[in-house]
Amino acid sequence: MRRVFLLRAYGDFAIAVQALAATDSIIASLHLKPLYDALISRSCISPRVIDFVDFGIAGSQLNLFTNKGLLSVDTIRQLSKIKQYVRANPGSSNFVEQSARLGLLNFFTGHSFQSIFETGQPVYAAYGLPAQGLERIGDKVLILPDARLPKRVIPSSILARIDGRVARFGSDYTAFEQLIDLIQASDYVVAADSLPLHLAYLCRKPHFILYPDGGKQDFFTPDALASGSFSTFSQFTHV
Repeated sequence: MRRVFLLRAYGDFAIAVQALAATDSIIASLHLKPLYDALISRSCISPRVIDFVDFGIAGSQLNLFTNKGLLSVDTIRQLSKIKQYVRANPGSSNFVEQSARLGLLNFFTGHSFQSIFETGQPVYAAYGLPAQGLERIGDKVLILPDARLPKRVIPSSILARIDGRVARFGSDYTAFEQLIDLIQASDYVVAADSLPLHLAYLCRKPHFILYPDGGKQDFFTPDALASGSFSTFSQFTHV
């Protein structure tokens, strides 16, 4: 039995929680629980046993996986808590989602984590998640331009060229439940390469991805890839 530690961002969690096998034991950072609770409350996923543990992650993911917080005191504290947890709960084959900085994670925790997939692989394909054959029906277009990384936020100049409702974090929604409600009430979602995109896939809503020039397609959904429903900012013409 695999024991999978989910320590990354919300989008990563939204993908993993629907893809991991029922035989996998999931240990998730406590900061991800509000998203899980929202997904359950809106019937997006079936309930499953997840051990949510406070590893001290206050941002979007484990500091070790970021450049900004890599050398901070909080990073050492987070890694120490993971180390303590593994020592107190031995006996499993432990995995993390991807291979990025896996060597550092193993060095600082004194453990031998494995990765489910190599960083740079198409994530949905690595998890075995298929295209769902989503088709656009109806004219209620929801545009979700915000992203965790500023460079991925859809520019206002592009938003002005899309006919639909623009919903922004902080003004149109402040909680995961509200975001999911917006997606479920729409017919078609236009999103940046961020959490709302993965929620659109999870909620079975057809979608279109807008992303920065030079951006990677590792996290693009199977449906967007299958239908060609994506464009860089500079190449965008229409939805």
